[in-house]
Amino acid sequence: MKAVHVLGNRAIEKDSTNEGELSFVLSNSSGGFAHFSASQSSKYQGFFAKIGGNLFKIIESLKASSEEKVSAVENTGYSAIFYRGSFYESFFMPQQKNSLVYQSSIELPVELFFDVMLANDFRVWGRHYNVVKAADDSIVMQFTKKTDNKEDNSNEKEEFKIFVAIRHDGFAVSLNGEWVNRSYILDAKRNSASERYVYRATTVTAKTLVISAAATAEAALKEANAVFKSIDKLKREAKSHYNKLCGVSTKSGSSKNEITLAANAASVALDKLKSGSGLYAGLPWFFQEWSRDELVSCVALPAAERKKVVLSYLDYILEDGRVPIIIGSSDNPQNSSADSVGWLFKRASDLRAEGKFTGAETKKLRAGLKKSIDGLLRFHSKNGFITSEKNETWMDTSYSDDGRKGACIEIQAMQLNMYHLMNKLSKEKTYLLLEKSLRQNVRKFFWNGSMLADRLNDYTTRPNIFIAAYIYPELLSKKEWEACIQSALPKFWLDWGGLATIDKAHSSFRSEHTGETNESYHRGDSWYWINNIAAIVMHSVNKRKFKSYIEKIAAASKNDILWKGAVGCASELSSAKEQRAEGCLNQAWSNSTFIELVRVLG
Repeated sequence: MKAVHVLGNRAIEKDSTNEGELSFVLSNSSGGFAHFSASQSSKYQGFFAKIGGNLFKIIESLKASSEEKVSAVENTGYSAIFYRGSFYESFFMPQQKNSLVYQSSIELPVELFFDVMLANDFRVWGRHYNVVKAADDSIVMQFTKKTDNKEDNSNEKEEFKIFVAIRHDGFAVSLNGEWVNRSYILDAKRNSASERYVYRATTVTAKTLVISAAATAEAALKEANAVFKSIDKLKREAKSHYNKLCGVSTKSGSSKNEITLAANAASVALDKLKSGSGLYAGLPWFFQEWSRDELVSCVALPAAERKKVVLSYLDYILEDGRVPIIIGSSDNPQNSSADSVGWLFKRASDLRAEGKFTGAETKKLRAGLKKSIDGLLRFHSKNGFITSEKNETWMDTSYSDDGRKGACIEIQAMQLNMYHLMNKLSKEKTYLLLEKSLRQNVRKFFWNGSMLADRLNDYTTRPNIFIAAYIYPELLSKKEWEACIQSALPKFWLDWGGLATIDKAHSSFRSEHTGETNESYHRGDSWYWINNIAAIVMHSVNKRKFKSYIEKIAAASKNDILWKGAVGCASELSSAKEQRAEGCLNQAWSNSTFIELVRVLG
């Protein structure tokens, strides 16, 4: 199967090296999205719409009556195309519309399979579909979700209604719906529930279908008709929007220009993660605006957008000095994040260095930073270090271990950066002394002259040392960082161009991704975002000495974006054993840190 990219004025194609299959992700930039692959091998695929502030899955799949398999997947940024030998299928989502446009190069019967639900609510009972034909030959489907005493405390209590309108240029062959059992291969591989009944609602013979979802039948029909009448105009607008993110016009297929093409693709993929109020952490799984992910990922946004993100998070600093991992979730102790606030002030420090804050904004920054420092020292300080509980850092899983509880190296670096920034903002010597004291203690208890401990009294080799160097490079001299990196690399380096999340000789190391069983998640799996951070750090420390590592990391991230997984999107992670596109297939911080790496490399 080929992957094809047509971005800006550049086109390139290549046989995919993906172990599984290629897919694509589209978005309407207001929270709705579509994710489809050739075989519909996951229950997380489909067309999703944000209605009344909630995200709903609408369509599970569309199936043209053809035995021809997908031979190529094309990414144009604003649309995606499946090539099937003698014909092709195009998918498009208009911006700010809860609509999916499906077009085929030939007229064929197309079966529509629905799986309407609140996203990630996989209850199976109480699902009711009613499909009718409207006066203009459009099709309207009403879905009603009711409780069922087979899995709820109540019975036949209505939860919500969703209406879907289907406008087409052909005719409906059948409106007789039936339930169909799906077996999802990829979900089985991820150790996830892999069977589910979906509803085959209708078959339509047409070349063009517009599927629109809304809270009322009238609103769904109105949008479907409006989109159907202006498909070409809406495509031109979307193409113009995404082409502005792609600045290189060469059609060359050289490896250097593949890197640039991948960076352009990552910019488009990151833009697709805009939810209307922030950035989704990833699609199709992580459709939440997580503070840690958003603050890492905003590095690739324009300065004005970065500043908006930083200033907004200053309003959510809690009494203990942290920010909640999901805004609005501060009452839930499971949503406590130890490092989100550190990323907040890293991004703030960058913006200040660029001279982006006004006087009033600087005052707000200083007040927020003081509140955070005071709270962290009061509630999260122990024996001179900032500590965290189980699963509160980005390595937020535990499997036969303690979830990195204690004083972690990157958390100390974040605190040092906060003291450093506060000293600059306030000119108060107190913060200079706090910075000096913590730096001395970290060097004394974490640094042994060749290795930097991952946690206090824990010299397990993990790539968190690169986060520490990225956040607060002043912790060690360049020569010391060089020695630290040289000591660590052989222990977690993967020849395909990644870093394992733990020493390969460690008893917890797992070479294969274990899916929803989190055994490998932070015990072997290679995360693209931290690989990119590592390359940025190595470039800063000694770009000549670490040249081959930097190039391999950049090439691996490029290959992931262009030729694996969801075409044009950076994946969450890979198995350590060999490079794969695994986890969430369009991950915000994987896209953004690759964009940053390419900028650093010039």
